[in-house]
Amino acid sequence: MKKTLLILAATALAVLILVGGVFAQKKPDVIGTWIGYAIVGDGGRVDVTVVLDKGEAGYTGKISDTTGLVPESPLKEIVFKDGKLTFEFDLAEGAEFRLIKIELTLENETLKGVWSDPDGNSNIIELTLKK
Repeated sequence: MKKTLLILAATALAVLILVGGVFAQKKPDVIGTWIGYAIVGDGGRVDVTVVLDKGEAGYTGKISDTTGLVPESPLKEIVFKDGKLTFEFDLAEGAEFRLIKIELTLENETLKGVWSDPDGNSNIIELTLKK
């Protein structure tokens, strides 16, 4: 009798652990393709695509836009922590490059934040996860 109760209790505990694991909330991440826009210059809108992946060495990614203003460029210094995503990329301007920093906050399947450059220019950027 005691042995049967012990087996039943152990089985029930195992089932509860398995069910809890199935229903555990998935930790938010930013891996995927993000589509959206950035406001630039005097209020112009540029459609932007950011693709993020994660490997053994951490996050990797690239950014581009539909107009060619931002040719596909690799992202660097990518950090995602506590719902905040930051990264940088070099924006080609002829033979020169301008470092652009982006800081975003993850809200469900949307990344919202700002971009900035070394001259103090900045504006909003908003991206939505492509499904």
